[in-house]
Amino acid sequence: MSDLRPNKQASPGDDAALVLAVLGVMVVAILGGGLVYLAAAITGHGEGGPVRWLVRPAGARWSAGATVALVALLSVVAVPTAAIGVALVRARRRREWTDPLARSMSSARDVREMTADAVGRDTARLGAQRAGIGIGLGRAVAQRVELYATYEWSQVWIMGTRAGKTRHVAVRQIVEHGGPVVTTSNKRDTHDWCRGPRSERGTVWVNDPQDIVGEPASWWWNPLSYVTTVERAEKLVALWAASRTSETVGSLDPYFDPEGRRYAANLLMAAASGGEDLTRLADWLTGREPAPGVPDPREYLRGAGYLMMAKDLDKIWQLAPEQRDGIVGTAASFFGFLRDPRYVRWITRQGAQDTRPEFDPAAFVGSTDTLFLVSKEGAGSARAITGALVAAVQAAGEHLAQHSGGRCPTPILFVLDEAANVCRWPELPSLYSHAGGQGMILVTILQSASQGREVWDQLGFRKMTGATNILACGRGLNDADDLHDLALLIGDRQTRHRSHSTGSKGHHSSSVDVREERIFSEADLRALPRGRAVLFASGARPILIETVDYTQQPWAWKVDASQEHYSRLGAETGAAL
Repeated sequence: MSDLRPNKQASPGDDAALVLAVLGVMVVAILGGGLVYLAAAITGHGEGGPVRWLVRPAGARWSAGATVALVALLSVVAVPTAAIGVALVRARRRREWTDPLARSMSSARDVREMTADAVGRDTARLGAQRAGIGIGLGRAVAQRVELYATYEWSQVWIMGTRAGKTRHVAVRQIVEHGGPVVTTSNKRDTHDWCRGPRSERGTVWVNDPQDIVGEPASWWWNPLSYVTTVERAEKLVALWAASRTSETVGSLDPYFDPEGRRYAANLLMAAASGGEDLTRLADWLTGREPAPGVPDPREYLRGAGYLMMAKDLDKIWQLAPEQRDGIVGTAASFFGFLRDPRYVRWITRQGAQDTRPEFDPAAFVGSTDTLFLVSKEGAGSARAITGALVAAVQAAGEHLAQHSGGRCPTPILFVLDEAANVCRWPELPSLYSHAGGQGMILVTILQSASQGREVWDQLGFRKMTGATNILACGRGLNDADDLHDLALLIGDRQTRHRSHSTGSKGHHSSSVDVREERIFSEADLRALPRGRAVLFASGARPILIETVDYTQQPWAWKVDASQEHYSRLGAETGAAL
């Protein structure tokens, strides 16, 4: 069965080149001889048939008319031949140095489940035709077929800066998806390219607290609407804790950090139970009983039945000042974003006269709308709001799936570009094991594996990459250990090496040596060209793919028109670039 293994093919070498050259000469000779005979036959000089005529040229007759006919035939044949030749040359020029190695990696059997026909059948089985064929991945280099992920497969893409992850991956997946889309970014490019096409599918919601796009706060969302259980309160605190910068976090204190999280969760639960908004927390993060005129969070908790949480607040307020202040100070660090009034406008209603619509995650997951979340990384960023909104939509999708036979009727696509910078969501690795089965497709796009390990630690990131159905690695990777691991996963191939020797008496001999060698070395993987990535799919050998720039898609004109309109609008409004 070794002939079925594509990574056990011998390299062509000089022998194959010689064979190709001989075949080329034979084709030219046969074609030329055929044209000469045809010209003679047209003018009545093709006696005896082509073979006899060509074998006995001395007895063959020729005329000026035959010459004219030959020239005419050559002109007819030369034009399409030249066109084919030019096309072949251009195609060869488009080939990257990596492409000949593609057949040593995977076979047609490996891509069979990801073709349009196979994925389309799976989409019909799921009843998700409204969303499209599947989620576009790219084109298999060896097999020259478009590949798609099913609406049950999660994805992780690791591509360095300027590697085309937005133009080649994110834009296509966002534009082509027929269901709701949540996408994150730290720049305006994804928004500008995709907003126009997505507006044809449904309402576009843009969350832009840091004025990156220039979108006014024309709607708002209450994070406390997510806090319906103690579990969710703790999840939201964990997310906001992870959104702090490393300078803010420092080394986590084994006492104050968990106690601070518990205190913060209690206050969130109290605010949600009492119908307050987040700004009320500023009155409660003092470590003392509320001042006159300020609602008591313990009363809210007792009224909602959270007696133990009310007792927790009592205990903390009765601690020694140094101990109490440490807990309260830790809790306050989770809500640092509330100090910026730009952010508050997006997460609270601004008085009784505020008529802006409130974003409803439950309505969103049943729509074909789009949610663009644009925020920066680092100190003072709005990524706490970005992460909370993503978590709220996921929770609403999970609820919809539970009440729709286990799956969302139309898959929800999460394209989390720059996830390590703007969406530090602690729960994300755990979701990779089951979100796809519920109709929520997670696509996490990172610049490096080290980013993933920094945010989700070694164990969490390994859980994510181990559970994902699609892991794609493109150009721009520089970590030697990661490149070594990728080279091992891609595997080896057998190559044939011929050696020649001459004995003392002039006797010549040759031998063929079959050797195992890496398909890609670490240096090769580091130098992957733009537009190429290695795809690791469930149940398949590694596949070299071409990630297709959006300009090659039939809807590219819509993206270009959108980009021109919104970038000009952003310049006019003075939005940050």
